[in-house]
Amino acid sequence: MTSPSPECMEEHSQWAALESTMAEMISPPNNRSAAHNYVATIEKGTALLQSLSIETSRLRNSSLKISNVISFSIQNERAALTEESNELTRQSSSVQALEDELSSLRRSNTEMRNKRRMAEDSIPIHQAVANEKIAEVDEIQSRHVRNLPKIKRELSLHGLMTNIKWDYNQTSVLAGEISMPGRMVHKRFVIDKEDFGEFEIAERLWDLIDG
Repeated sequence: MTSPSPECMEEHSQWAALESTMAEMISPPNNRSAAHNYVATIEKGTALLQSLSIETSRLRNSSLKISNVISFSIQNERAALTEESNELTRQSSSVQALEDELSSLRRSNTEMRNKRRMAEDSIPIHQAVANEKIAEVDEIQSRHVRNLPKIKRELSLHGLMTNIKWDYNQTSVLAGEISMPGRMVHKRFVIDKEDFGEFEIAERLWDLIDG
């Protein structure tokens, strides 16, 4: 239990003295000596009232100062609590942002794992398709290699029959030579494939051969 302050005890003592003085003033004097004491009691009571008034004023001012100090402390505490609350809010927002980013990274990681799993699962399928294509290419190359002597023979026969020696280095046009030593004919030709159709090209070649 909190003990009363010295100021409170002094004020209580003064009030008690005033009550005692007021009690003495209630009884009127019945002789000169009693009248003299009565006047002294009144003066004493007046002095006590003045003292109490001064003490009350002092206590009021002291209480006001204490109240101001307490109010200032409360304001400081409220400001500190507000700042702490704002800081907690900022930290909570930062934590929430980090949690959202972590969730996003986890989703991205899961998606990447799924894509990787799908890619790994599709590797045998693509490998099988690639093996089939490679086998087809190998077969075509092998067939071309087998047919190469036949093609060369056919080209040689074609050259002997038409007297045309093709220039295979020219890829954008049809170029070559027509050589018929028996007829003293030796002609070089260049035909643009973009300017003539197949039938027109054949006619021009026959015209060159016929002279």
